[in-house]
Amino acid sequence: GTNLAEDSGLREAIVKEWGSWEMWEKDFKAMGAMRGIGWTILYYDKEAERLFNVWINEHDLGHLAGCKVLLVLDVFEHAYMLDYGLKRAEYIEAFFNVIDWPVVEKRLK
Repeated sequence: GTNLAEDSGLREAIVKEWGSWEMWEKDFKAMGAMRGIGWTILYYDKEAERLFNVWINEHDLGHLAGCKVLLVLDVFEHAYMLDYGLKRAEYIEAFFNVIDWPVVEKRLK
């Protein structure tokens, strides 16, 4: 679940892009779980009016030019090793439980 209204613009955009909220969440979480160190980022491309989940493993390389960062999942070891050890999936679930969705939605506007 989220603290994002059913009629929010962000939810509507995610469902339009991925077909359902659950499909987006599955894709975002899987990207964070399967890769090495880096970030999974939900971007918004205003020109194309599209959302993208993107993997970035260097802070200064690979970002989508002109796109707005909406949400970032940090999966560098420093983000979770002390609290979760090798249990990255548990860390990702905990991350999703504390996302402030109204703040993420404000970034879309």
